[in-house]
Amino acid sequence: MNHELLNLSLAMIAVATRSVRAPHTPWWGRLIRKFLVAAFPIGQHIMFDLEVSGRPNLSNPDGTLVVANHKTDFDIIILGPKLYRARNGTGKGIAFVAAERMFLPGYLSDYVLHRPQWLRRLIYPANLSAVLKAIRAYPIGYLHGRKLKAHLRTVLEIIGNVPVGDLFSRSVQEMIPGAKATTHISGVLRFRYHRALDREREFSVFAPEIRRKLRTQHVRETLDALARFAAVLDEGDPLYIAPEGGLEKDGKFEEAKAGLIRIVKMARNPNVLPMNITYDFMTTGRQRAFLTIGKQLHRVKELPGLEKKVINAVSRLGTITFSQLAAVGMWTLAMRGQLIHAGALKQAIIQTALRLVGEGYRVDTHVLAAKKFAKRWRRFISYCKRNQMLDTVGAWILFDPNKLFQPAEDGTVPPWTYAMNEFESIVDATKTAILMEAEQEAPVP
Repeated sequence: MNHELLNLSLAMIAVATRSVRAPHTPWWGRLIRKFLVAAFPIGQHIMFDLEVSGRPNLSNPDGTLVVANHKTDFDIIILGPKLYRARNGTGKGIAFVAAERMFLPGYLSDYVLHRPQWLRRLIYPANLSAVLKAIRAYPIGYLHGRKLKAHLRTVLEIIGNVPVGDLFSRSVQEMIPGAKATTHISGVLRFRYHRALDREREFSVFAPEIRRKLRTQHVRETLDALARFAAVLDEGDPLYIAPEGGLEKDGKFEEAKAGLIRIVKMARNPNVLPMNITYDFMTTGRQRAFLTIGKQLHRVKELPGLEKKVINAVSRLGTITFSQLAAVGMWTLAMRGQLIHAGALKQAIIQTALRLVGEGYRVDTHVLAAKKFAKRWRRFISYCKRNQMLDTVGAWILFDPNKLFQPAEDGTVPPWTYAMNEFESIVDATKTAILMEAEQEAPVP
């Protein structure tokens, strides 16, 4: 089903969603939510040195869509308690748009617990779906692709436990290395094949008849999920969404998935509350983390270019960190050779921070405090050495200019590039916002 047909379907069911009731939390789900709200600040304190700005903006009027960027799977440890304890108590009814992968067996094993191997294998069958839904977190998947394990579980549901050789338009070895074509679906939904099962696959990898049934079922589930989210807003509860649909892999917030706009279209009169979370990650010990809460965007259904406005609003709230300033300084100084004096990099960091503060940017105040800067510098150098990003000889910093900002073989961007991209996104979003504000204030001829 193409985008035009899906949008038509959304328009046709928009009226029907008025009768859809938002699911509510059972008593045991409320207990779990209270426990998590109490426990998360403990984990938050252990892991992060958190600074929160814009608390008065977290008022959560009826039908607020809370929109934030998505840096790590630990974002919820920072965001969850703040949203739950929102002013006027309205945050207690908050619901969460969650990635479909969290509701599949293997989530704990693949994304949370990385070792030991025997424990990962043991907990692989664990399914958090019931618990997540009980605390008002509900799944939504990508429209054009899903994890292979999600596809296979849908086949089990609508067709049955058929041999995997009957499913694909490609060879079984290409899709699930090590599996036999005669093996039934239940036989491959195991830890042994978890790497293949965790890959994103489009519907095109399946045989035509299987593909048609899978796509029809997935569109139906997507529409049901969107109706559920719209119902949450229509009943006056806040709804949290990270519209990127996944983690930021390169430090940029460039694209919002279509779910954001479709939820806005289906809800009656939603507001949007932009939020930004930034981590000062190039460090040892506790990371500095910054949660910035922006101002409400009202009457968003009438706003032209809503997606770009939301992306810009979220990006503009970012904080300039030591990591970003160090990456910018390294980039500038690295153009001059393979040696950088530590004093030159320190000076570049401080001068850039002072300039940005003067221009009105949010800059971590620790950068401009002498004792805190010295401690942060030591942790920065330790992090870089541990990750083989540079070395030092006395007061000189040594590095390989050919590898400094080059991506890894698997395409993963290095920390330098990630931090540089964060910096540029904040600067670009701020410049764009200033330009847009100037255009709005300009007299109409």
